[in-house]
Amino acid sequence: MAINFPATGGQATDGSFTYTVAGIVYAWNGSSWQAAGAGASATDRSLFSVTTNSAGSAALSYNNNSGVFSYTPPDLSSYLTAEADTLQDVTGRGQTSGVSITTNLVEFDNPNGVYVNDFGNLTCQDASAGGLGSQCFVVQNTASGNSIYLSSYQKVRIGSSYSNGNDHVADFTTPIGGSFTDGKCELFYTPHNGSPLSRVETTSTGVTLSGALTAGGLTYPTTNGNSGQSLVSDGAGNVTWQTAAGLSSRATVSNTSSLANDAVANVSLTAPKTFVLLKVETSHAAWVTLYSDTASRTADASRQISVDPIPGSGVVAEVITTGAQTQLITPGAICFNSAAAGITYAKIVNKSGSTANVQVTLTYVALEA
Repeated sequence: MAINFPATGGQATDGSFTYTVAGIVYAWNGSSWQAAGAGASATDRSLFSVTTNSAGSAALSYNNNSGVFSYTPPDLSSYLTAEADTLQDVTGRGQTSGVSITTNLVEFDNPNGVYVNDFGNLTCQDASAGGLGSQCFVVQNTASGNSIYLSSYQKVRIGSSYSNGNDHVADFTTPIGGSFTDGKCELFYTPHNGSPLSRVETTSTGVTLSGALTAGGLTYPTTNGNSGQSLVSDGAGNVTWQTAAGLSSRATVSNTSSLANDAVANVSLTAPKTFVLLKVETSHAAWVTLYSDTASRTADASRQISVDPIPGSGVVAEVITTGAQTQLITPGAICFNSAAAGITYAKIVNKSGSTANVQVTLTYVALEA
């Protein structure tokens, strides 16, 4: 600090000529100014002080007489001194931007698939993303609602946003009790507000499918068939379990009609397209005729019981019983539906002499699937 001492010419040199600066008394000894007082020194910084003024225009001044520095700090009240807004407050001011967000990258040697460098990660925290886990990063097309979710629970989710109430197309996830490093990966379907449903699981030994399977235009059953059955297509895209073609067991089909005496019942019996008729059983006396189609039955309606059917008229079998009786068909008669339908058309006439519930039972062996 420079001190502007007064002129010393003609002044006393016995120390009586003094000069005070900043509370320090200096005495002239004829050759120099020396500080007076016990231990006092012009370089003693404890003798100086600083006064801080209220904020305003920044300034720093010094008082030569008092040795006091005066500091006026700048007024920063118009500047942001603390962040009071939440992230929601900030994004609420505008959630779209035409500016790209660039993050640190993970570099790979693409031709060889070799990991080279990890420069960092982009992490987003979202604890309420529909059960996706504590960490979730979402890439979403706001026009369609389609999204890709990257999270700690569902590793990758592809589908629609929970907010629009739609289901998710697919989840590639780490299932409970397994991980990708175990050689296992599962493909899940997650309904809106529902639990993930495993649909495809890959393991070291193969692939397991759950639920209905449609492949190559064919929809396969979701249950196991019976022993000896095989999968058969109906030609319309459906595959069902069917008994393999081969020797068939005997089967029966019945019909009961309430008829007055000599009344006629035209009925349809569910039977194979083609079969061998082995026997006809009636509960009462009856005249029973089987036809290949309904047109033949209509054309034969006026024929009397005592008249044999004409060959080629569509009559495939006929019996006349006198009561509760089983009529063997020897040799067996081949009966068929001319339209390849599983229906046999029959005419039943009550010949019991009174009103009765006439039951007719056919025993047959199927010849055509």
